[in-house]
Amino acid sequence: MTTIVWDGTTLATDSLISVSGATYNHAQKLFKLDNGEWVAFAGEQQGWWEVMEWLNAGAPKHDKPHVSRIEMIIAGPNGVFEMFDRLVRMPVNGPVSYGTGWKWALAAMDHGKHAIEAVQYAITRDHDSGGDIQSIKIHDAIPAALVKSLVTHCQESAISPALA
Repeated sequence: MTTIVWDGTTLATDSLISVSGATYNHAQKLFKLDNGEWVAFAGEQQGWWEVMEWLNAGAPKHDKPHVSRIEMIIAGPNGVFEMFDRLVRMPVNGPVSYGTGWKWALAAMDHGKHAIEAVQYAITRDHDSGGDIQSIKIHDAIPAALVKSLVTHCQESAISPALA
């Protein structure tokens, strides 16, 4: 399976593909969607492509793909969401982790580690996680014009800009 992690600013994943506990291959598990969001997948790989096509088509409610054993974290300028087999977006409030290494990654974050370090730790404990770590800092993925607009708004409103 894998380990996917959101720590509040960074989305990270390992790259190992395993089948029944055996190393099968390495693959990209972090993808940019057409709408600018990023998605990290855990679970059955063949379902990822169907879900990405569905998300890129605007996620029409009447046309959900039928997938099983799939977990994902979607992050972008409009928020962070978790999604599972039923393909319903649920907002995330705080650090989360999914896949077979989720317990190790969450424990690492509980002890102050960021997403990349959490995946690194999960790899040392979970035999179904491994390989290169893929990550994106979502702040960096937000368009510069939006960041400038938010900072300007915060300055005009005397709000501390979290994105600055």
